[in-house]
Amino acid sequence: MRTLGLLFSLLLTMSAPVFASEFRVLASITPVQLIASEVLDGITVPDKLLPPGASPHQYSLKPSDVRRIQQADLVLWVGPQLERFLVKSLQQTDAKVLTLLDEEHEGEVEESSHEGHDHHDGHDHGGVDPHIWLEPFYVLEVASMVRDAAAAVKPEHKAQLDANYQRFASRLIGLDKTLMARFMPLSERGFIVFHDAYGRFVEHYQLLQLDAITINPSRKPGAKHLSELRQRVIDSQAVCVFSEPQFSSSVLDAVTAGSEVKVVELDPLGQNIEPQAGAYTVFLQRFADTVHSCLAP
Repeated sequence: MRTLGLLFSLLLTMSAPVFASEFRVLASITPVQLIASEVLDGITVPDKLLPPGASPHQYSLKPSDVRRIQQADLVLWVGPQLERFLVKSLQQTDAKVLTLLDEEHEGEVEESSHEGHDHHDGHDHGGVDPHIWLEPFYVLEVASMVRDAAAAVKPEHKAQLDANYQRFASRLIGLDKTLMARFMPLSERGFIVFHDAYGRFVEHYQLLQLDAITINPSRKPGAKHLSELRQRVIDSQAVCVFSEPQFSSSVLDAVTAGSEVKVVELDPLGQNIEPQAGAYTVFLQRFADTVHSCLAP
């Protein structure tokens, strides 16, 4: 028994440096995790807080979530405009917290991108669009912020962080140029969205969003409301309606009845993509492919 005890103590001593050097990075949502995974490739695999299918607009922290925040070395979040549920817990953690949406640098979203749009059901962001992962230029800014924050916590990895960032930037800039060319002929193909989350993507690629219809996915609209929404779709002469997984097919069918508009489902959170090098560009490519397939004649 004494021999076993000594052996166990020896194993703990030998493994201690491994745990001491562990770098625990926690991202609030999948898109942030994917961007971080590009920069942290070969150093650590960032974890994410929200489970698949959860929305940052309505999420409530569980005790296990709070423990993960407390155990992290670096926490990445967009900011209170998107993840209000994190504000209190992030004020109480010893982890380094990196807020990715800089309002002073960002300024307010162009008024024209929100004209005539309803903002309720938890989607009012106070005039600032927090869906920063849908704009490639801002994504590069986010990646550089993650690189610098990680280097501040783990300076021994600075060279690899710099190399990872340069590799990611080169890959993303190349993809962005390709997407620009693909979307250019579609700039006059109008569409409607069921979640006003795509303003950055729309503006960056100069697309034509005609309307944003806001429906609470947990409550079926009444007959009068459905009739009004249906008329908005018909009057807009949109060629495409972009939905999301949380909206039922029966509501979509009712809203688009009487029109020839195509209906396509978008996943702005990229929840089925594994965090690794190339993960964010896979997300952006898939997202763009879905948009393109609906807008193309």
